[in-house]
Amino acid sequence: MSATKNNKTGNRLVVRALRFLVSVRLTIVTLSLIAATSIVGSLVPQGASREEYLSRYSEKAYHFIKLFGLDDAYHSPWFYLLLGVFALNLLLCTLQRLRRLTGPAERHTGDLSGLVSAGFGFVTSPLNKGEVIRRIGPSYKRVRISERIELFEKGRLSRWGVVIIHTSVLLVLAGGLIGNMAGFKAYLVLRPGDEASAAMSRKPGQSAVVLGFRVRCTGFRVTLYPSGQPKEYASDIEILDDKGNVLKRGRIRVNEPLSYRGIYFYQSSYGRTNIYTFTGEGRTFELAEGEAARDAKVPFMVVRHADDVHGLGPGVMVAYMDPDGARALWFLEKVEKMRSHTLKGSRVSLVKIGGLYHTGLEVSRDPGVPAVLSGFVLMLAGLYINFFTAHRRIYVAGGPDTLVVAGTASRNREAFRKEIERLGGGIA
Repeated sequence: MSATKNNKTGNRLVVRALRFLVSVRLTIVTLSLIAATSIVGSLVPQGASREEYLSRYSEKAYHFIKLFGLDDAYHSPWFYLLLGVFALNLLLCTLQRLRRLTGPAERHTGDLSGLVSAGFGFVTSPLNKGEVIRRIGPSYKRVRISERIELFEKGRLSRWGVVIIHTSVLLVLAGGLIGNMAGFKAYLVLRPGDEASAAMSRKPGQSAVVLGFRVRCTGFRVTLYPSGQPKEYASDIEILDDKGNVLKRGRIRVNEPLSYRGIYFYQSSYGRTNIYTFTGEGRTFELAEGEAARDAKVPFMVVRHADDVHGLGPGVMVAYMDPDGARALWFLEKVEKMRSHTLKGSRVSLVKIGGLYHTGLEVSRDPGVPAVLSGFVLMLAGLYINFFTAHRRIYVAGGPDTLVVAGTASRNREAFRKEIERLGGGIA
């Protein structure tokens, strides 16, 4: 007896849980929380540095943001949980509707009063049954319900509109999840002649993304308006294998990406890198900030640049090693006496401070795009079916003495009522 009672209690709990999971209330709450997360993700900078957050918010607010993952809201566990609950709710609702659509067809006992009350419109027809069926036949599919009642219907596909829309949303969610889990977003900064086999990830905690091939910038050009604003900028890129063979070439412009093996390269930014030209011992060295002349008799490195050094114009700080440790000297471009220095007996001179443009490329891979696109196409089909088609049923019941034509329609019922009167021949 106790076991039976426990089974009934367990069954009731399962039924309640299923009702909660398919409820509209859960859908509304989940969608509201997802929308709220999207708003927070738009207001709070995503993936910024600690210093940037502290410049915007207090220390307490910063710890709150980090605690709840609001600095990377769209990749936080609780956001994935919300999406999972919404997907489960939608899936169970879809399965419930599918069960209704694919379940056994409704059957009527032949009770005319019950049929008329269930229908939307009806007429008592003065015609015989054969004549009514002949009128209905060209436009409707005939389905026999019982000996006394026959069913005709059309537009059955419209019943599947909601299922198709639900399925499309699930596809979009699945595609987004695949993109988040298996895809990446990164960036490259290249000067003409530079190569790279990995890109810097934009995801916090991930330093680099290995591409599986090499990317070489063969050229970069920028066109400016008279005001100095950029008019157009473009990068010439080559894709190379490990042996240096060119696999693909292309020019990347804004909104004109280059793709290879599902990885897309977008033109996102550009900048100018200072190039410092030095001479020493009859040799010329062209260095960027942070680069070292390792082949020089006394190796040295460019460590810092300043547009104005104590009012004496632009200069560059160079570091080198001597027996007493690291030393640093300023080379000033516009002061003759400060353009040259002796580094451990080796004379080094600054020839000029020039510049070289570099390109900034956005690198992304999203394997979920086919699923997302399929979902959008399916959604358009579902919306068309749902809003521009109608499911209509016509029942013909009775015998030689009394013939009733009744029907139901999912939309535009007034027009359907007139159609029932026309097909029935008559008397409302």
